[in-house]
Amino acid sequence: MKIKLTHTACAVACAAAFGTASLAHANTAAADSQAVQQSTPSTSATLIAKGTSGAMTPFLVDAEGRTLYTLTQDGKKAACDEACMKHWDPVVSETRPLGKDILPGLLKTEKNDKGVSQVSYGGLPLYRFDGDTKPGDMKGQGFADVGVMVSVLGTAEHPQEAGEKVEATPEMMAAGAKVFASTCAACHGAEGQGAFGTKLEGFDRLANGPALLSTIIHGLNSMPALGGQFNDEQVAAVATYVRNSWGNKFGGVSAEQAKAAR
Repeated sequence: MKIKLTHTACAVACAAAFGTASLAHANTAAADSQAVQQSTPSTSATLIAKGTSGAMTPFLVDAEGRTLYTLTQDGKKAACDEACMKHWDPVVSETRPLGKDILPGLLKTEKNDKGVSQVSYGGLPLYRFDGDTKPGDMKGQGFADVGVMVSVLGTAEHPQEAGEKVEATPEMMAAGAKVFASTCAACHGAEGQGAFGTKLEGFDRLANGPALLSTIIHGLNSMPALGGQFNDEQVAAVATYVRNSWGNKFGGVSAEQAKAAR
């Protein structure tokens, strides 16, 4: 399995629904890691970066490309006994950690129960797994029922492979355009240019279909939840519309996918 780290880019958090992050093109973890090691002294801040593997949802890795995890069970901090904790190495940082192609506003350091400044992302404490020996290893996923990978959106999840491609048909685009014009254009601009809401024109994060569906249905930050207002077909249509308008070409999403996101 090949893992990639992307080149340095600015990730700018905003109060709008989808947030903003400017992502650069990807390179291999080995080359990126070498550059980080050459430019970053061992005593400097810890770097947390975006990792990718195939069609998986982007997830967190360290400067060497090793997968990062949090310890959770049923959405709560997991109970990991002494034997369990021997396999987990807390990610620590002497100073404020650095973010690379992620949302740096989600990065913090907090004192853990050992008094060490541990890095967290979106409130999730980060760990390395001792069974992962090289970039691309994900053996900590599900270990002892507590190890969970962390997405670049700050959620604990198992990055899933993309499902079957859905065509953005003219009918679906037309239906989505109607929903967007009546409900979304006031905030995001009639042409996706942004207003009170995020600029959707040329917005890379729309590539993450499940995250977009979740945002439409459940809301995020200043974005209201629209799941009660729209049925699955309407949610899928407007998601497909924004994913394939104003320079975006990310394909469609289905009503079945919208239903699964509820």
